[in-house]
Amino acid sequence: MKNMKKILTITALALFANVALAQENEIKNFRFGLVIDPSVNWLKPEGKIISKNGANVKFGGGVVLEFRLAKVASFQTGIRIHGEGGKVKYNNDALQNPNSNIVSYFYTTADDVIAPYQAPDSITAFYSSASTKGKGHYQLNERKYRATYITIPLVLKLKTKEIGTMTYFGQFGANASFRWKATANDEVTEIKQLSTGFTLGAAETKTKVDITKDVAFFKAALTFGLGAEMNLSGTTSLTFGLNYNLGFTNFVKGDSDYLSKRTNAEDYNSGSQTKVIVSKMPQEIKSSAVVLTVGVLF
Repeated sequence: MKNMKKILTITALALFANVALAQENEIKNFRFGLVIDPSVNWLKPEGKIISKNGANVKFGGGVVLEFRLAKVASFQTGIRIHGEGGKVKYNNDALQNPNSNIVSYFYTTADDVIAPYQAPDSITAFYSSASTKGKGHYQLNERKYRATYITIPLVLKLKTKEIGTMTYFGQFGANASFRWKATANDEVTEIKQLSTGFTLGAAETKTKVDITKDVAFFKAALTFGLGAEMNLSGTTSLTFGLNYNLGFTNFVKGDSDYLSKRTNAEDYNSGSQTKVIVSKMPQEIKSSAVVLTVGVLF
């Protein structure tokens, strides 16, 4: 009888230990998942010549890797492919006025490509080279950026204990993004050279202008937000969250490879083509986004 009691006791303890171990194993030290990331993106330019002009809706997605640091803390990374961008406006002055600033570029109509900036020897050479090489000259009024990035998030995730089937979390960290491709839709006005000076022609729209080389290859952003996980079965959960991404590096190159800034001198007059300074357009634009994340973690 005593032996039977010992056997039953040992069996009960073994079963209890097995159940406890199985429950502990439900908390995995490593998880992975798939997510989609619809987002609203906008750009914030610095300076007086460029100003913000609206937002873009973009989509993305990728793979999530999550490493458990403690019961309530995890480190999350992975790889995402997503779009970013926004709309900006160029505050051009009148072509013939003293102290005017005008942003422009040359465009090869036959090939539908934007021409790289070339420093002119003189303002006359700046315009004559365009006509001899079959390039149209356009004042840039508005631009809609569309850029595609490969992003590696580096995020600390802090979550509550499970409440029913739900777990809630907050997260913060940084996104390291590498530019893949960038295009723009431009609202432009043709600049024509006359014997008495310059004048504006017809307004046009240039679509899918390849500006990949004019968008910074690398950019970084702070990211923080809230979310929740709903347990589906075992360690498989549906996850959803809302994050704010705040860019803190330049979205574009500091000096454009394509855009020129023409500045008329104080004593500029329309009858003269001198007293004009032409240089690469300086740019400083930061990007931000609100991102909704929906996915499954295993």
